[in-house]
Amino acid sequence: MFPRTPTAALATALVAGLALAGCSRGEANESSGAVEPFAEPVTITNCDREATYDAPPQRIITMNHHVTETLVQMGAGDRIIGRAYVDRSTETLPEVAEEVEAIPELADEYPTWEQIIDLEPDMVVGGMRSAFDEKEGRSRDALEAEGIATFLFSEYCGEGFPDLGMLETDYAQLGEVLGVQDGARELTEQITGDLTEIRQTLDDAGITGTPTFFYDSGEDVPMTIGGVGVGQLVGEYAGADNIFVEGAKPYVKTTWEILGERQPEAIVVLDYGATSAEDKIAYLKAQPIMATTPAVREDRFVVIPLDDLFESSRIVTAADTIARGLYPQAFGGSR
Repeated sequence: MFPRTPTAALATALVAGLALAGCSRGEANESSGAVEPFAEPVTITNCDREATYDAPPQRIITMNHHVTETLVQMGAGDRIIGRAYVDRSTETLPEVAEEVEAIPELADEYPTWEQIIDLEPDMVVGGMRSAFDEKEGRSRDALEAEGIATFLFSEYCGEGFPDLGMLETDYAQLGEVLGVQDGARELTEQITGDLTEIRQTLDDAGITGTPTFFYDSGEDVPMTIGGVGVGQLVGEYAGADNIFVEGAKPYVKTTWEILGERQPEAIVVLDYGATSAEDKIAYLKAQPIMATTPAVREDRFVVIPLDDLFESSRIVTAADTIARGLYPQAFGGSR
């Protein structure tokens, strides 16, 4: 069990002493007054770790951009004292951009252990396993030993992202722990409702699916999505049938020969990193084996930012972009 006494004591001490914290978010947190403890301790299990909270955390560090956006959407943004992974090409969601940009930036990627400890957080929330990299000295064990609660979005607990039940559980737990149950529930309902609406639109148009290659990266050895990640789930809602559904990991390596055998009829290009989506598409068109596939011959490409394939409301944008790109006629457009 997560040590309740250090966590509760730290949370209480931090709230009482926010005026001395020296953090630019301190005044915002201080204005809310003393923290109201839970009527009963809240216990959750996240990635096989049990943790008990006596009161909502008040000084939160978010380690990934989609985590920052999610907590702001839930209504806990005023308690985020620092955010990581700020060096990104994708724009912040417009509805939360102003609040997100007001949160102090900690690092282009991940902050150091010293940066984290100096801010005296009572909770650190990560959206990728690398957020709690043991080799970098910021493991969950190390943070919790300092009395700092941790939470990792469950798509990185090791079992992939089998269905929306994982998101629903994560958001419900965060809502309960942070005391923003209504905001968490509304966000969850928005995501599940919007995805269902996209799939229903395709069903109403009589669309089943299109064999699709999700191109992540790689020239000598192409990388694609496997059958257990967010990409697989998004593809199911968007009518993009992943041709590597047997993959046991969210991302898997393959070969051009296998791709040629499976003859994808559409390609979803993940846009991120030093190689632009345009350059990736140009390479696929020039690749001798891929040039034989229906997807390339018919120039059937859809581009989505990699940021849209994490456990967040962005998966709705990803599904909508793919569905409209592959089946514009279902949405009132033309092919």
